[in-house]
Amino acid sequence: MNILKTLNPNISIALLKIEQNTDYSLLIKDNKSIEDIVNAAHKSHIRKQQLFAARYLLQELTNDSNPYNIAYTDHGKPFIKDSEWEISISHSQDFIALILSKDKKVGIDIEVIDPRIFRIERKFLREDEKAFISPDHYVEQLYIIWSTKEVLFKIHEKGGLIFKENIRVHPFNYQLQGTLDADIIINNHHKTFLVKYELINKLILVYSMDQ
Repeated sequence: MNILKTLNPNISIALLKIEQNTDYSLLIKDNKSIEDIVNAAHKSHIRKQQLFAARYLLQELTNDSNPYNIAYTDHGKPFIKDSEWEISISHSQDFIALILSKDKKVGIDIEVIDPRIFRIERKFLREDEKAFISPDHYVEQLYIIWSTKEVLFKIHEKGGLIFKENIRVHPFNYQLQGTLDADIIINNHHKTFLVKYELINKLILVYSMDQ
């Protein structure tokens, strides 16, 4: 699976299933962009594969061999050094998703659907959110709510948000592909975001951008 899509001229998304027998470092056109990964002796092979795959997707989305270097803020938000691009990255099992924007802060989350999410449901699900979930699509909607909160947390980028208190998902009807509204609430002030989601096989892909 290697999916590339353009939302508009300034925002693009890539989704990739990482194949363990593929050396993604060999697909990078300019080795300068991965020197930091190659030299990171403390990182595991799996983590390096994820980082190489992210650089590969960045290269594919920009259609550029320039040595873009991805770094991370103190809050763990990825950014591209010396560039106007805004970026967000997500991993789930063998999958990686990346969203790239020229003019807006963005967030993305990819999740493999797994019943284990019930173990953390009480930590992020509000009562007003639980009230609108359909029994027929409980797991799917639960994942969309979780991923929406992950996405808004990434866009906020300052940390300090409590999923159950500071992020609220508005009621929505489950579809294979749809949109919903969600708020970041801080000190009784809220900002609403339009969030898009889609089900791809057993994956939930969710993303949004700052308005």
